[in-house]
Formats: sequence, structure tokens, C-alpha cells
Amino acid sequence: MSNEVMARALSLGVSGVNGFPVHVEVFGVGGIPGMEIIGLPDASVRESRDRVSAAIINSGKQMQPRKITVNLAPADMKKEGPSFDLPIAVGVLMVMGELIPSPSYPSDRTAVFGELSLDGKVRPVHGALPMVISAKECGIENVILPAENAKEVACIEGIQILPANNLGDVIRHIEGSALIEPQKQISYEELCKETVVTVDMSQIRGQQAARRALEVAAAGGHSVKTSFTSAAGPPAKEAYSKQASERRRL
Repeated sequence: MSNEVMARALSLGVSGVNGFPVHVEVFGVGGIPGMEIIGLPDASVRESRDRVSAAIINSGKQMQPRKITVNLAPADMKKEGPSFDLPIAVGVLMVMGELIPSPSYPSDRTAVFGELSLDGKVRPVHGALPMVISAKECGIENVILPAENAKEVACIEGIQILPANNLGDVIRHIEGSALIEPQKQISYEELCKETVVTVDMSQIRGQQAARRALEVAAAGGHSVKTSFTSAAGPPAKEAYSKQASERRRL
């Protein structure tokens, strides 16, 4: 294995109620072992270093002593949540030489997301629906995601959903030794019959003040009036911050 190795994986993020593609770039070089994540990650994304390392080892793979840099592009979009665990693990495994994709694996048309537990299991994440919708809009053909998120996106047409239970499933699928069985597509009407909660505020990233106002109004059965400032400069931001502070005090 050469001293410098580069690997890439395609993933998805959430901003508000919209998804967007994220390119996970992993660079490995000889040096003091460690992993650095850049590209505007929040605390939960930075913590993925420990989850990914433990999940890889507990999945029967080796963590070589290399200095690893993970870049989440575009770098000007904030990355939130643990959904980047799985694509980071895929990139790290490639850099380590522990995962060699099959020639038939369409890496440029397959997105990957999901949280990893320390034992390598893939946990569900929030925002799967907007992420898969954005994947389809971007021309992505396949999405590898947590098995527990597969049913909520099964009604989206024109894209193949691949539910994974653990990191080992993903490794074997990418290697081509054991392909993941696609999620059976169901109609939107059938999905609605089985849906208990139609609106989930946990799928919204950011907007803490607005979420708090809606949650308080819903809890008390109150009406809600929304208003927006027309300006976009510093005065508008200052006014919005003042309004948000007043709402929090209430």
C-alpha cells in the first residue's frame, strides 16, 4: 500500500427540510495516527471518529496506523447529525486497504448514510425522507441506508433503496460478495395507511426558535402567527435575534 491514499464516498445531508448531496473525501497518509474531520461538522459529526474506529474493528477489519483527514464537501454547508458515520467508515476502509469495491459497484451513483453503533450495527437517523428525495433529484440511482429507515422512503419511485443492518452488510455489498436485497416499493397510499405520525419536527435541522414556538403552540392549543423581515442585512439579523430571545423568555 502506498504512503498516500485517497478515497471518496457519496452521502447526503439535511438543511431545514431539504436534503443535499455531500461528497465524503478521505485522505490517508503516514504519520501520527489520528482522524480529523473538516467541512463545517457539528459536535455529533466530529464524534464519529470514535464510533467509526470501534465499528470497523468490531466488524472484523483492521485500523491501520495512519493519519486520516475527512473532508465533507461542500465545505460551506453545515453538516449535522450522525448520519455521516457510515460513509466515513466506507472511505476509511478504502484508505486502509480493507475494502476494495467491486468493478460493478456504481460508487458515483450510490449514496450512503447512517449512524454506526460501536459494535458495527447501523442505527436509524432523522431526515431520511428529504435526503432520499434530494438523491433522486440529483440523479442518484441507489441509496444505502439504515434498515429501520427503509420503509419510510419505500414509496419514492425511480430510486433503489438498499437497507443495511450493520457495517458488514455494506462492506460485502460494495465488495460484491453478498448484495443487499432492495427494499420492496410500496404505494404512497399504502404507506399513509401505516403511518402513525405524519409530521415529525425532529426531521428539521436548526430553526430552534421557530421549532420552539410551534411546539409550545401545539402543546397549549394556541394559534400561530408568522412574520418575516424583508431585509437581509445585519439590522434584520439583529431584529430576528431579539425576537428569538423574547420568545425564549416567554
